[in-house]
Amino acid sequence: MLNKYMKMDPVPWLTDGENPAVSYLVKSEVLKVIEVDKIYDELAESELTQYFKKNTFNGILGDTNHPDLYYRGSVWFYLYAAACGYKNTSEFINTTADYLCSRTQLDNGGFRFGFKLVDAVGCRTGNMVYSLLKSGVTDSRTSSGLNWIVENQRSDGGWLHCPVAGFCDVMKLIFLNGSGNGLKYENDNKVTSCPAASYSCLKALIQAGNNSHDDEIKKGSDFFIRNNFFINSGVKLLCGNNIIFNKAGYPIMSQYDYLSGLVLVSETGNGVKSISGELFNYVIKRQNIDGSWDCENTLQGMIKEKKGRSRWVTLNAVKFINNILNREN
Repeated sequence: MLNKYMKMDPVPWLTDGENPAVSYLVKSEVLKVIEVDKIYDELAESELTQYFKKNTFNGILGDTNHPDLYYRGSVWFYLYAAACGYKNTSEFINTTADYLCSRTQLDNGGFRFGFKLVDAVGCRTGNMVYSLLKSGVTDSRTSSGLNWIVENQRSDGGWLHCPVAGFCDVMKLIFLNGSGNGLKYENDNKVTSCPAASYSCLKALIQAGNNSHDDEIKKGSDFFIRNNFFINSGVKLLCGNNIIFNKAGYPIMSQYDYLSGLVLVSETGNGVKSISGELFNYVIKRQNIDGSWDCENTLQGMIKEKKGRSRWVTLNAVKFINNILNREN
């Protein structure tokens, strides 16, 4: 079904085992292989698992003293492991989830930074709730997190809830453990919601698979379509982070790119007609002659890989095309 739109079928390359996580995700989420336990065992016995185990200390993934650090902290490692498909049946997933929830989840269900900041953060809450759900956690921690996401959706359909606004606030957070001025924009309709926070929160709602969230999912999907957060050049976020929409990577932590947004919106079935024309062709034209897509975006928060053909980006492209074709059919 995919071949008529593609120069070459990338699935054999994606499932060759060179990237155990991508192989597992393609088999389980795209090809819908029935023997899920068997292919998960392949992931659990791979070199990637050894990588995570080598970065486990006292049973917890990553640096617990600096949990918010990209590519080093406990939060990064947990989000990355969950994105790779690891379940809470794997000990390092279970213990890290427990640790992060006990340290960073607030009574209202939102998640804060590990600096002991008292305010929940939109992008962090979405990232954590999605990762918990994806790794198999469905309990009071995820239900309260989902409630926070629903309660904090803004009037434009997106999410913001950013306690920091600019470099000075970041320094205040790190060195003085204090909130910044960001939350004053939460109810300001002139300030557009954050694409990174909106992406992570919408992704969590979709992952929950609960029909009771249909209205919020539609509003979130409309937010991306209405603002055309797909091929615009990008924005500098309230927190100071940079996002480039039109360059594809694979966002893990407080990041976003057009292809990941298209995957998400196409999963909702909302706006299929509006994104299956020009944007569908935009994705197809960026395919390489060998059936792959390139990693173009290596900004902080993306999976760390060299620019050039990427199994992760190709995975997203295949998901998007597959979603569109399934919806059209």
